[in-house]
Amino acid sequence: MTDQGLVGLCGYADSDADALRARVLGKNPFDPEVRADVGMAYWDLAAKLAELPLCRYLARIFESAVEPASHVPTAAYTWARFPDLDGEHAVDFDSYPAHLEKIIAEDGFEVIKLSLCDFEPPRCIDLIHNIREALGPDVTIRVDPHASWSESQALKVMKSVEDCDLEWIEEPVGGSFENIFRAGDRLRRMSTVPISSHAWLPPLVGSAPDRGRYGGGTLECPVNPELIARYQPADISAPDAFAGPLALKRYYDLARFCGMDIGMHSAYELGPGTAIRLHIAAWAFPYDPGYHIAWGRTPAPFANHAIDAHYNQWVSDIIRGGKMKYERGFLAVPQGPGLGTELDPELLDRYRWTEHGARTHIEHIGTIRCEHTERLGWRRERTGWPRWS
Repeated sequence: MTDQGLVGLCGYADSDADALRARVLGKNPFDPEVRADVGMAYWDLAAKLAELPLCRYLARIFESAVEPASHVPTAAYTWARFPDLDGEHAVDFDSYPAHLEKIIAEDGFEVIKLSLCDFEPPRCIDLIHNIREALGPDVTIRVDPHASWSESQALKVMKSVEDCDLEWIEEPVGGSFENIFRAGDRLRRMSTVPISSHAWLPPLVGSAPDRGRYGGGTLECPVNPELIARYQPADISAPDAFAGPLALKRYYDLARFCGMDIGMHSAYELGPGTAIRLHIAAWAFPYDPGYHIAWGRTPAPFANHAIDAHYNQWVSDIIRGGKMKYERGFLAVPQGPGLGTELDPELLDRYRWTEHGARTHIEHIGTIRCEHTERLGWRRERTGWPRWS
């Protein structure tokens, strides 16, 4: 909150409230050090001062020749899940396809993302085929094993689902950045399934992988040509929004230069975090390729992918008007100044964290974890050994 009565929203912070308050209270939000502390809230304030939606503010700064998009396509992130506190809303191996059909019917999603770290790799192969058969050829499917496979497991899965026309498999192999890059490079040579990455952006000297994928100095760091010459581990670059709009624009420009498609990774964003992701995508995704024989002088659409989003899983939100509404799987970019969203005090109070509420859910999660592998039907432990029973 500023002395001019403006409020800047941020979906996440890098420190607790007391430490943040001590560093920024009474300071100018446009001071470079304070700007780093308030994070995404800075962009909400800046665009509000300009009396523009954030996407149009950014387009004006960059003198963009392309009109920001009014609606952004989103993927429905989906998971297998255990029953809630009321014993409802479970999604298992058998019910997963029907669950997807239901959310497609309700919100018109054309892109589905499958989180597949809860099944053994051979069952993932079966599940992907079952889902493709249930949804038909017109729904786009992307898969995220959360870097839970070995390289040999990933290769077996990817070769076995090449007939399912997947949009991508995200980060199939984990470990160090070096291992992720090496495995991705090899897998791309052996399978036709595209690979998406939020670790390979592409790499910058002094940033990923040297200081982690969200390291500072993104705007000043030079491209790392040695790594680019060594690896080509991904087809789609999908950075996280909390790197900030300027960092994402640089990542996207570099990815385009390297011949990569672009997308956007997701975390567990509520309204403010979702709004800034929509504004960044609306401004940064449309590129003007100059004259193109097929597309004329309109923005080229063939390298853009629907952004990842967990937003479809939320029951409600904490912004005025409640949860944003989907239309054919698209979310409208808020058109008010800044992010175009305001907090709703009543909803904030309704969903406020309480010790009692947290304890209830922690106990529920503990019960689930005790029965985790039994209820999923794993035949092998995550070590790869047969299960002892």
